[in-house]
Amino acid sequence: MSGVADAVSKIDDLNAGLLNLSELHAFTLRVDPANFKILAHNILVVLSIMFPEDFSPEVHVAMDKFLAALARALSEKYR
Repeated sequence: MSGVADAVSKIDDLNAGLLNLSELHAFTLRVDPANFKILAHNILVVLSIMFPEDFSPEVHVAMDKFLAALARALSEKYR
């Protein structure tokens, strides 16, 4: 989750900002990039359960869009 917090601070250029993290996941940890989408979905579910009043449809769309961009940035070195 610290990587997600780091991504928030680098939201203007996720690909460049998370290059080291992308390389770590691709070459050292060898994480299957499909797992990033699964993790993003799990984060959305937990947020909706923990913050039901605050998790409006607009927040859901915004978080989904951000987490999808994060997953794409982390998958960058797999290509």
